[in-house]
Amino acid sequence: MMLTLFLAHRLEQSEAKLAQARFAQVAHHHMQLVEEMLYGQLRELGALARYIELEAHLDRSRFQQMAATTNRFDVAAGWVQNVPRSQLDNYLAAMHATYGPSFRLHHPPDSVNIPLATEVRLYPVTYLTANLPNGFELGADVRLLPERRQAFNRALATRQTALLPLTSDLGTVEGAGLLLIEPVFRAGTGEGVTERHFGNLRGFVYLHVDLGGLIKAAMTSPLAIDDLPTREIPDIQLQLLDIGIEQTPLELYRNDSAVPPSPGPIRYSREIPVADHLFRLTAFPENPQSWMTGSNRQVALVSGTLMSVFAALSVFMVLQQRQRAERRVEHRTRELQVANAYRSGLLASAVDVAVIATDAEGLITLFSTGAENMLGYRAEQLVGQARPQILHQAEDFSLWQQKLSDQLGHPVPANEVYAAAIEARHHKSQHWVYQHRNGEPRQVQLTLSTIRSETDDVLGYLSIGIDLTDYVRAIEALEHSDQLLKDLSAEVPGMLYQFLMRPNGSSCYTFVSDGVEKVFEVTPVEARNSVKALYDRVHPDDKSSLFKDLDVARVELTPWVSEFRVQLPSKGIRWLRGEAHHRTLADGTLVSNGYISDITNIKQLELRLREQATIDPLTKTFNRRHLNAQWPQAVARYRRTGLPVSLIMLDIDHFKAINDTYGHSTGDDVLVRLSWLLNQAIRSTDLLYRFGGEEFLIVCEDTDLDGAKTLARALQEQLRTSQMPHQEHVTASFGVTEVVPGETMETALKRLDDLLYRAKRNGRDQIASSHPPDGTATWPRLPTSTSTRPTNGD
Repeated sequence: MMLTLFLAHRLEQSEAKLAQARFAQVAHHHMQLVEEMLYGQLRELGALARYIELEAHLDRSRFQQMAATTNRFDVAAGWVQNVPRSQLDNYLAAMHATYGPSFRLHHPPDSVNIPLATEVRLYPVTYLTANLPNGFELGADVRLLPERRQAFNRALATRQTALLPLTSDLGTVEGAGLLLIEPVFRAGTGEGVTERHFGNLRGFVYLHVDLGGLIKAAMTSPLAIDDLPTREIPDIQLQLLDIGIEQTPLELYRNDSAVPPSPGPIRYSREIPVADHLFRLTAFPENPQSWMTGSNRQVALVSGTLMSVFAALSVFMVLQQRQRAERRVEHRTRELQVANAYRSGLLASAVDVAVIATDAEGLITLFSTGAENMLGYRAEQLVGQARPQILHQAEDFSLWQQKLSDQLGHPVPANEVYAAAIEARHHKSQHWVYQHRNGEPRQVQLTLSTIRSETDDVLGYLSIGIDLTDYVRAIEALEHSDQLLKDLSAEVPGMLYQFLMRPNGSSCYTFVSDGVEKVFEVTPVEARNSVKALYDRVHPDDKSSLFKDLDVARVELTPWVSEFRVQLPSKGIRWLRGEAHHRTLADGTLVSNGYISDITNIKQLELRLREQATIDPLTKTFNRRHLNAQWPQAVARYRRTGLPVSLIMLDIDHFKAINDTYGHSTGDDVLVRLSWLLNQAIRSTDLLYRFGGEEFLIVCEDTDLDGAKTLARALQEQLRTSQMPHQEHVTASFGVTEVVPGETMETALKRLDDLLYRAKRNGRDQIASSHPPDGTATWPRLPTSTSTRPTNGD
């Protein structure tokens, strides 16, 4: 009986240990998916911060393209801009142009009641992609919330991602979230603490993640239940605690059950570091008894009472079987951990990569989210009903079928093409052509592998496809552009190169084309013998940003594209454009293949085009296109300050007679001389425009009608006394008016044009002016009068 009792007790312990092992196996699998999704949000935030740092002029549409979020759970992405008080007017003008006059700066709810007008710097939410409870609103100054201000300060001080747990307004774990914050500095800012100051800070980018939605998405993911028997997936309860910074753990998530988890024999915990916080994720079964297989203890006791020796021997044999089963479970657990690590990596790229699995007969058994996005089909349309050949372009699939048949020496059926490609060693990174459901071809880099059982039987085939369509189109466009440049000018300098960086830190150019002599004024031999020979030519102001871009591209194996300047001994400063692609060899050596070309002419052309767009080529004054761009700013300043804006238009009298008598060349000289005289007479804040022919317009800010008439009389007298290139004096007719609040540019110019022609009709060499039309409201004026102004200088 003592032996029976001992064996029954050991049997019960073994069953409990086996239940704990099964539960730990399933819980660990789910926790890995939760952890990978949290790290995925960190990667999304880091990529968004890098995009913004490289984007010199960020607008709303560009931000929304870069900040596209998942639709599996609620995520809000936002851009918080660093706005110094001195730039607040420009910032508000840009926001009103983007969102309309409804945009305003305000305090967030429950914020510190500090007047915004006293802040040296403001940190408003500038762009958003979604809204969540407890989230920010457009225009809210986020640093006025004490806890969130501390999180933003941590991100700024460390230049790393800062995390802030967010609880719901109800004080419960329902609706909790995570706020991930990363600072964005100006491109080229160094890593030192002294360089991370407010002047170099562009702002903060953040992600507000619905924590409950993220965990539920991970728990309901297809990978969360893959390869696990249905009977081993009862309802698992999860609890998430923040144990990183506060002394008292903060509960952030718990399943819908309102009762906190109580200690029990079956549970599993794991600590997850996320940004600057540490979380503890604990799993426990809703019904612990469901994990127990049923105890044979009572049977053993009864049997031991009737037949002690026989029962003891039977229980001992069962115990041995349990131990073997336990070892098999542990072995299976290790195998699943390895498989889960692979699935976690696959999950991170599932949105952009097509993963398709088939059984041994060729029927599709798995069709990933990335495959759905790439090809336009839904998984339920294909799984168990179709074979992969319907996804391929018919012509390309036939070519592969014929190629494999010729290589293997026997016909290859359509449903065996994947197996034949693996047999013929075409299973790694081969170029195939998929066809989207709408008929569009998709260029794909396809990797094939065989799925085998523990006994090495073939269970099916796995294909992993990376979409290269956009890349191929870009390469074709680039090749077309390069060919066009070669046809237009055979003298355009350019060089091709291959660069190696070895694990021990040494590097060299294995190939440099002869074009390096034109681009860097260095011979190919000098470049191959010394990497420093090329780096020394880079302009000192561009070295930091250039080398930073190169390091990022090499570490992340992404294409490198940069424009930078070099200082050459004979040609001086030149603009270059470099592009390269990177790959890693088996020994860890990094190989970079690329080319660098001289784009100085293109840069100079851009500068000339910008100048020609807004500058009159004869008089070097502004043209009407510049006025169209500046008018909204002048009106906005008028509204903001109350200081008036006046317009003066003048037209040279009898200018046609000058052209007819002395020729058009002399007429042009008169226009140039007149524009010089006008520029000397007006203030630096006034703007001079040539409106075509012999008409000129002066926009006078901070000047009312009386002040503008004073300036017009001074200009009229100066023209009467100033000698022109044809040795005679000229006169001009003037129209003067003050801008009416709220009127359009066309209305103001029409009134000004009418005044100018009134001066012409009255005998020329006259000044015609008018006050704003009767009944039109005027803006309130500042206490200081602006009616009197100097006629020249500042």
